[in-house]
Amino acid sequence: MTAALFNHLWQATLFTAAVALLALAFRRNRARLRYGLWLAASIKFLVPFASLAAVGSLAQWQQVPAPIRSVVTSPAARDFNAPFDATWLDQTTMVTATAQPQWITPLLVGVWLCGFAAILLRRVRQWREVRAAVRASTSFTGAAPVAAGIEIRTAPTVLAPGVVGLRRPVILLPEGIDAYLTADQFAAVVAHEVCHVRRRDNLTAAIHMAVEAVFWFHPMVWWIGARLVATREQACDEHVIAETAEPIAYAEGIAGVCRRYVETPLMSVAGVAGGDVKVRIDAILANRIGLRLTLPKRLVLAAVAALSLTVPIVTGAIEAAAFAAGQQQVAPASGTRIDPQLRFEVVSVKPVADASGPLGRFLPLLPRFEYSELPIGWLLRSALQKPDYQVIGAPRWIDTDRYTIMAKAPDGTPQAALTTLMVNLLKDRFQLATHLETRELLTFNLVMARTDGRPGPSLTTTPADCQATVAERNAAQKAFAAGRGAPPPLPGMPGGPPAPNLDAILKGATPPCGFGRFLTGNVAASGQTIAQLVTTLSDWVGRPVIDKTGLTGLYDFTLKFSPEGVRAAGPMGPTLTLLQGQVQSPAADPNAPSLFAALEEQLGLKLESSRGPVEVVVIDKLERPTPD
Repeated sequence: MTAALFNHLWQATLFTAAVALLALAFRRNRARLRYGLWLAASIKFLVPFASLAAVGSLAQWQQVPAPIRSVVTSPAARDFNAPFDATWLDQTTMVTATAQPQWITPLLVGVWLCGFAAILLRRVRQWREVRAAVRASTSFTGAAPVAAGIEIRTAPTVLAPGVVGLRRPVILLPEGIDAYLTADQFAAVVAHEVCHVRRRDNLTAAIHMAVEAVFWFHPMVWWIGARLVATREQACDEHVIAETAEPIAYAEGIAGVCRRYVETPLMSVAGVAGGDVKVRIDAILANRIGLRLTLPKRLVLAAVAALSLTVPIVTGAIEAAAFAAGQQQVAPASGTRIDPQLRFEVVSVKPVADASGPLGRFLPLLPRFEYSELPIGWLLRSALQKPDYQVIGAPRWIDTDRYTIMAKAPDGTPQAALTTLMVNLLKDRFQLATHLETRELLTFNLVMARTDGRPGPSLTTTPADCQATVAERNAAQKAFAAGRGAPPPLPGMPGGPPAPNLDAILKGATPPCGFGRFLTGNVAASGQTIAQLVTTLSDWVGRPVIDKTGLTGLYDFTLKFSPEGVRAAGPMGPTLTLLQGQVQSPAADPNAPSLFAALEEQLGLKLESSRGPVEVVVIDKLERPTPD
């Protein structure tokens, strides 16, 4: 949250600097143009680029040219755009949450609240003064050239002519102002106020007052406020000069008002005495009116406006597509930012000559990486984080050819970077190229089978002691993925939990807390989520399964069914075989019910056929590597 705020302030500051350069470039043009620029800089503080990027992420622009995608997702571009994001993977500079003093955030929030409250109280006091003046005012009875629908009132307490009100603005004049101004001077002063009304200057000024209250600590906000006051008065001056052609009378009217009254204290009360009066009078006497925009300058402004809106939206779309395709990754739980160009330091890829032997093992505990005698399709789907039915266009050999891959990641690389490392390995050695598409596919909805919403007899809530054990284990894994602490010890290793007896589990023993047996036709789990069951169900039925059970938390469950017509679970399933090597499953009971019937009878769940948009990864290129 703190990083997001600082990034927003950084981006708003850069935007304001760009506006200042534009205002300088257009200094000889109409003041109303520069006012619009400064107003855009003010509104930028209320509209973070992240919100526009979030809109763009809904689109996920897939077919963006590779050079543009590489620039947008490059570390240099992201460092410039969001320099205050979580630190990179250099462990010597990484600041973890536990190392941060816990009192800093509350202190900063307290200071901000004090400033916000002080400004808010000041605005309320000024608003009450203006309201009291309006209540004490009376309708102006003198002759004044005012457009229909604009009311003029006079009050004895008003300091200077001004416009008050947001929804229905009123011109408020000091009592007796027409007694010391000539008719021409008075008409010019009223024309100035009418210009404020028509421009809705009070409304835009009120918007900036809100910006000042929220971002009171940022000096550029107050500088923008001064520029808004100056340019809005200059804009009305130019309007009056062009309309009345009486610069001398107008300048004398302003001077007469300033000699008798002081400047209005409230920004949202647009008055004739605002801004730098000396500079304004010099410009009025010189009959100085800004130039109209030429066609080239109009095109420049249009391009800048379009880029200001489209760049963050397009950036969000490209980055969302890159995240989804595995070309860029962030570990949200830890906040650790992963460089999408991160690669293994050393990689060895060797084909397995005999692909008929037993499968090897997959040990992805960084910094070491071992992928032994396995089809490359397992690595591909794990890297893309998609099951096989959501990977389109892959060659057949990915499930027949086996490879042994040994690699080493840079020291200090967090476990959260594993997916990025695998994707880049496939890009470099297997020439992987992909893009995302959304296709209409058959799906299944997993719902409660019973009308009363009760689960079946084989689906029970995990006991509290097991839930606590799983929570502790997950916290350790998240800390390790974020680069904090050592990897959680594996079962059977020193300091780790006892190694589960695989043979006993395969023969029907209950898995220990936090483990599961997800074998085709024979499932038993302890301390597992429904999401983990859904992942394996998707593999078995060959379609995306969407969890609509509403069941949260951890559960113990068993499921026995006939494997006939069911696909074997792939590497995406949470099986015990991933780290321990391939284990032969005993023959399933052919007389057991089908998967669909078993789900309903044993777990109280049901798979309902459906259809909907599913995001798929399309393989554009994948080649056999050159062995080394």
